Amino acid sequence: MATPTLPSPLSSSPFALLTSKLILFPSFLACNTHSYRSLYRAVHANAAFCAMGFGDGWPAQTWTDEEAREWMMTHDVIKSWEKRNMGDFAMGLRTDEDKKETSERFLGHDLRLLEGHEYARCMENWERGIEEIEWIGYAGIRDAATTSMPDRTDSDKSLPHWLEMVELRYGVAPDYWGKGLARIGAEAVMLWGMKERGVKRYIAETEKENFRSGRVLEKMGFKGLEGNEYWKDEGENEWGLSAAALVKRLSMTG
Repeated sequence: MATPTLPSPLSSSPFALLTSKLILFPSFLACNTHSYRSLYRAVHANAAFCAMGFGDGWPAQTWTDEEAREWMMTHDVIKSWEKRNMGDFAMGLRTDEDKKETSERFLGHDLRLLEGHEYARCMENWERGIEEIEWIGYAGIRDAATTSMPDRTDSDKSLPHWLEMVELRYGVAPDYWGKGLARIGAEAVMLWGMKERGVKRYIAETEKENFRSGRVLEKMGFKGLEGNEYWKDEGENEWGLSAAALVKRLSMTG
């Protein structure tokens, strides 16, 4: 299949992340894929998904196909990928065919990076095109201070360097809840961020009632932070995980 077209301007070349179960494409590629936009529209139109992930302040959305693409472009590609060369990844299930005759760069744990000539070769030779992937959700990392956090005031404490303020976010379609896939995708993206982008620490926020996401974060090694220093929302819990702690925990799990 043909290599997807990159939006311009963008400094990153096409690539994909591979685990034993998932294939992840950066959103600047996936936003041009109709099947992924359909999944993205469906999960954000699901009231249960939105309530768990975003709380009462962000109800279910009814987007057209073009509106979904525009949202991804303006809220992720432009704000995150073009500014920090990191952002959301579309998560899809791997098949046995995807695992044949590939030569990826090993990043550690269960993660490999498909890039350059090998990426182009696989995109041409795999029988299953990117439109035929079974998409399940997304996982991403972004500079929290320039994307999701409220503006700082003079009375606020100074923030650490932005590489210590990288927010993890993820969302999986309800049909795939309870299978451990959110954790696999999130860990893959975080390990990539540490190895390829130099991230030092990850932070996250969850709705206080979102016990499912809180448990996922705890299983990944996140610890609850005191107060609401970053997002300043009493209805949310804030979390933190150093890159060193991530690597240590992954090394203990094989």
